[in-house]
This record gives sequence, C-alpha cells and structure tokens, in this order.
Amino acid sequence: MKHIYRLCFTAACSLILAGCSMIDIAYNNAPTLVSSEIDDAFDLDSLQNTQLDSRLEQFFVWHREEELIRYQQLLDQAALAAADGITAAEFMALNRDIRLAWRRSLEKAIDSFGDLAITLTPQQIENYQQYHRESFSEFNDYLEKSAQQREIFRVSRTYDRLEDWYGDFDEFQEDKIVLRLQQVPDIYEPWLRYREARQQAFIRVLNRAATTGISQAELKAVLLDPSTEYSLAYEPLRQSYWQAFAIALEDINRWLTREQRQRAVNKLRKYAQVAARLGRQDAARSQVGYRGSPAADKPGENRQL
Repeated sequence: MKHIYRLCFTAACSLILAGCSMIDIAYNNAPTLVSSEIDDAFDLDSLQNTQLDSRLEQFFVWHREEELIRYQQLLDQAALAAADGITAAEFMALNRDIRLAWRRSLEKAIDSFGDLAITLTPQQIENYQQYHRESFSEFNDYLEKSAQQREIFRVSRTYDRLEDWYGDFDEFQEDKIVLRLQQVPDIYEPWLRYREARQQAFIRVLNRAATTGISQAELKAVLLDPSTEYSLAYEPLRQSYWQAFAIALEDINRWLTREQRQRAVNKLRKYAQVAARLGRQDAARSQVGYRGSPAADKPGENRQL
C-alpha cells in the first residue's frame, strides 16, 4: 500500500513539475487520479469509494495549503545549487529534503485515510496482493538480466534522465558520463528485497485489521519505521548508493557547458514558479471559503482505526 500512498506524493510532485499549460486542471484532478488507482488495487465498494474520495480531498487541500510553498523553496534551492554545478553535499541535502517531503505526505495520507484499512474484506486484500504482484512483475526482467545487461540498463536510464535536464551531450561528454555512471553501484536487487519484505509485513497488518483493529502508529511503523529488520538491512545500502551517485553527479557537472547548466536552472526555476502560482491560487480559494469536502474527525495517533 505504500505504492498507493506514494501516488499522493508522486501525483502532486509530477503534476507540479509538468510545467504545462494544463497544470491547474491536472493538479485539481489529482484526487480523482489517486482514487481511481486505489480502487483498481482493491476493487472498493461504493461506500468505501465515497469515504476515500472525501479523505483524498482533505489530503490534497492540506497539500495545497502546506506543501506547495515547501516545494517552491526546495526548487529554488536546487536552482541555486545547479547554477555553478551542484556539489555532492548539495545534492545529498536536496535528497534529504525530498525524502522528508515524501515522509510528510505518507504520514498525512495515513492520518487522512489509513482507517479505511479496517473496512477491507479478505477478497479486497487478495486483490491488492495481486495488484502488488503485477506491479512487481515489471522488475522480473531486470532480475533475469546478466550483470552486463543490468549495467547497460541502469546507465542508459540515468543517462537519458540527465539529458532531459541538461540537454543533448556531445560525444566527448557521452563517453565520460557513461564511464562515470558505470561506477555507481546497483541498488535494484536490495531495493526489491526491501520492498517485498515491507509488503509482506503490511499484508499481515491488513489481515488482522478487520478483526483486532490497528492504529495509525502501527501503519506508520510498517511503512516508515527505520528500525524494522528490512529497513535496517536496506538503509545502509540506500545511503551508499545515493552518496556514490552524488559524487558522480558532481564529477559530471565539471564536464557540462554553461548553457547546459543554465538549462537545468531554468527548468527548476520554472517549476518553482508553477508551485508558487498554484499556492497563491489555492490561498485565494481558501479566502472565499473553499475547503474541499467536510473534514472528518481525525483519529488519534494511537487510536484503534
């Protein structure tokens, strides 16, 4: 279900970063997008869908009022760092802030609609497990690749993302960047082990939710607690990967032209402006009484859901 909660954060971020003329319509329809995905995963009944839609509206009202300004500030910081070539330390600081934003959104999502877990039937939980298995299947091809094939896939994927930010690289840059990215460790397999262990722990919680109840704190422990066995096994590897990537990115920035760095700066500033504009629009909307769906009572952190 963390995959589903992630949709709330991802939808909000990706819609802001789209930077297209339809951004306002897309952002305002984000609750519908997430609701449809959750319904697909569980096959909810009409009452559950009604409750979910109300809670999602509350979640996105919170996101508009509380998070957009943080996104603007984060994007402005990233633009400043990118202007003269981002350093490894700057990248890691931004990475930390992004993870904090993700954690805030996940915690808020659990607060907003985590209590719907107790309404799930055994069949709906099985539907979700099938949904998870299908989403996992996209990684099976990667696990079946040879070490050389995995490296080609990883490097190509990251290279394409860098070109999206900085523009096309020349032949000299391509050779240097590809060689540098080959030195970044493979995090896919340990991430998949972590993902599967967390998923199984979450299913166990769901299976007992309807009979004994669960608290928000229990949901957060499964999905966010760094002291779980699977988190303790994965976290050092995650840190090592991002540190290695940050150092690689610092090296890569030395080979970029001023125009390429400016392209990234311009994109980040544009995204910051979009976040600021949406924030101002939603602030104005709030002043005329818009608050989405009527707010439900918020369960206590340790209250049984």
